Amino acid sequence: MSSTPPADFPDLALSHFELYVRDVAQMEAFYTAGLGFIVSDRGVGPDAMVFLSRNAGEHHQLVLNPRPSRRPQDSPLDHISFRVANLAGLRRFHQALSAAVDVALEAVSHGTTWSLYFRDPEGNRLELFADTPWHVDQPCKFAIDLALDDAQLLAFTEQQIRARPGFRPLEQWRVEHDAAFDRR
Repeated sequence: MSSTPPADFPDLALSHFELYVRDVAQMEAFYTAGLGFIVSDRGVGPDAMVFLSRNAGEHHQLVLNPRPSRRPQDSPLDHISFRVANLAGLRRFHQALSAAVDVALEAVSHGTTWSLYFRDPEGNRLELFADTPWHVDQPCKFAIDLALDDAQLLAFTEQQIRARPGFRPLEQWRVEHDAAFDRR
């Protein structure tokens, strides 16, 4: 398999995911009540697809498809990841999801992010994350307590990653990362 240099590709932004679902009403309720999506469109008839978004500029970011799945028994999808703007937003989702029945939450940091992992009612694994102010080489993962205030969580996270390879301020990593793309 050949590799094409990134310079040969136009910019690419993640648009949406489509999930095959068994119970479209249950899934719609989960994504709207638990994660704040709105229904932006809906098909007609018994096999109606539901289109959901959290961004006014995107018609849909997620499609719920009640038709029989074309995916293998075990989906190759590990998780779907959504960025939130800050810790306050992450905590808001944590609060909403904690109120949901049968949602097991895992709060972790990857050094570069504070993340919540959980599964929707049909077992699809989701991640919600907010960036930390640091970069650290991956993989990195450790449990966090979102009950800590911002200053405590910042101090705890930095203590966990300061000695790890690649530790530096995120802005420094971005400058280095941008320079690498400029050299291509």
